[in-house]
Amino acid sequence: MNRDYVWLVIVIILGGNTLVLLSSEDSSQPQNTSILSAYHGLDQLPLAASLLCGSNVAGDDGMPIVFSKQLQVDSVAPESFLVIRSNGESVVPNCATLHPADEPLEQRTVLLTGDFGTYGETPLRVEVTGPLLSFDGESLLGVSTEDITPLEDGPRVVLAERFAPDTNGLAGECPEGTTQVVQLTWQGGVTGPANAALGEDQRLGTLVLLEDGTTVNPLTLVDDDPDNHVLACLSEDSPAQWVVVHEGLFHDPGDIANPATHAEVVDGSPYYTHE
Repeated sequence: MNRDYVWLVIVIILGGNTLVLLSSEDSSQPQNTSILSAYHGLDQLPLAASLLCGSNVAGDDGMPIVFSKQLQVDSVAPESFLVIRSNGESVVPNCATLHPADEPLEQRTVLLTGDFGTYGETPLRVEVTGPLLSFDGESLLGVSTEDITPLEDGPRVVLAERFAPDTNGLAGECPEGTTQVVQLTWQGGVTGPANAALGEDQRLGTLVLLEDGTTVNPLTLVDDDPDNHVLACLSEDSPAQWVVVHEGLFHDPGDIANPATHAEVVDGSPYYTHE
């Protein structure tokens, strides 16, 4: 599909607000593993977050780090990360975990907790400083990012992957009649407003541009646990090419809504299915 045509369609869908987004969101896939997103998403984690870490992290900041590849579960540890605060201080996280995004097709989002700063004090850098490994054994030592989304901003989609509905990890997730599934990876966990379940507003505000040039809404959106992955179930045979989401529909744990966001759909590769 002609890329100029795709961009024109997205501009029309979002009412002319997409040209800036296209310059700031790079959907190309790197050859080596990189950090797709570092999202300073919550200033005060609730006590329930301690269940994810196995230790008390209530009151910590929460910062999900999304990688371009899935990770080896056993290689994820707090001492493998360093966060540079806005004042230049280096902080080793109190916790680093793949929970809750630990299903077979997920396992690429590391939740870091610790004292990383507050509103107006966005961290300067996140770096891998220890033996973190991708699913295929690539060392991620030295991988870093200085592009950190501040607490004040809402979440964006950073990855969209197309899978067959019978792919391992998707059985029973989508309704009968589903022909393809697009897994949307957000910067952080998303719900409806005020922690409500995803519903019709979110479904109708999610548009999928297909290879044949048509634009459709998903049959349904599936999010059966509180993480940053949402499944868009489609009934069309033409492969999904782009996903566009209108602003103000998906809220992070701090109840901050998403800006208008989009991502090119790539073929999903369930490389690593540790369970």
